[in-house]
Amino acid sequence: MDEQKIKKIKSIVSSLAVSHKELLSTYQEGYIGKKVYQVTLEDGSKRKVEQITKNKGNGDAVVIVPITEDGNFVMIIESRPNTKSTVALEFPAGMVDEGENPEESAKRELLEETGYEATSIYELESHYQDQGCSKALIHTYIALDCKKIQDKILSGGERLEYIEMSYDEILSVLRKEVSLGTEINDANTKIAFMEYTLKKRGIL
Repeated sequence: MDEQKIKKIKSIVSSLAVSHKELLSTYQEGYIGKKVYQVTLEDGSKRKVEQITKNKGNGDAVVIVPITEDGNFVMIIESRPNTKSTVALEFPAGMVDEGENPEESAKRELLEETGYEATSIYELESHYQDQGCSKALIHTYIALDCKKIQDKILSGGERLEYIEMSYDEILSVLRKEVSLGTEINDANTKIAFMEYTLKKRGIL
């Protein structure tokens, strides 16, 4: 990228940055809540912004890509009533609990949802889930040399099962080459698999 374009982008970013933020109202019902802010940008413009909250927090979460000693991926099949098929095939994931750092959450969620434990774990990337109305940051972790050490421990009405799949099997589902009664439609799972693939191929 040339210097002129870099300079132009930096100028736009600077003018659109928030210079002041004032909380106008809050609303909470059960797990989901909302905050409304009045924000002022560096260019002087003002507008109201709504922020969705989860469990009275930002809703930060983790997605785990568990890889076994044999090179298989551990995925879960979970009841997801809000989706078209009402069941989802995805990587293990969950909220970052209060007082936890994301890595601790990743280890806990992996163990709770699958009963697997990793020999080593590292953060691959992070992204916002829906930055138009949320501050929720999703942390993606790669968990290596995973072994089954206990039964899964579910809470809060969770209904899910785990299954090991090869890299090529996951690709065949994403390409819709095989019908399983559901698809991989979870954005965080797709991002995690894509990032893993790009890293594996040395593109990123």
